[in-house]
Amino acid sequence: MPRLQQGFTDPQTGRQYWADFVWRLDNGRVVVGEYDGMLKYVDADMTAGKSIRGVVNDERARESAIIRAGASDVVRFGFNDVLNRTPLLVKLFEKGVLRSGARIAQIW
Repeated sequence: MPRLQQGFTDPQTGRQYWADFVWRLDNGRVVVGEYDGMLKYVDADMTAGKSIRGVVNDERARESAIIRAGASDVVRFGFNDVLNRTPLLVKLFEKGVLRSGARIAQIW
C-alpha cells in the first residue's frame, strides 16, 4: 500500500516537496508515484503566470529534488492511465511496485 502525500526535503535547498504516492519496497527502494493532471499546466491559478514550458521545468526540478531526497524512482501517470488500469499497472510493474499477476486493488 502506498503512503499518501509524503514529504521529501531536498538536501541541497532544504525545500520541502510532497509526493502523491510513495511505495517503500522490501529491497529498500523508494518509488514515488505522481498523478499528472492537465490543469496544473494551463490553469492560471495553478501556474503562477508561468508558461507551460516553465511549469514543465519546475516539475523536472521538483522530480530531481525528490530523487536527491531519497526516492529511487518516480512514476508519472495521468487520468487515462488510471481509467484504463493496464497502463498504470505496467508502469508500476516496471518500477518493481507490483509483482506479476497483481491487481490494481492490491496497490490502493
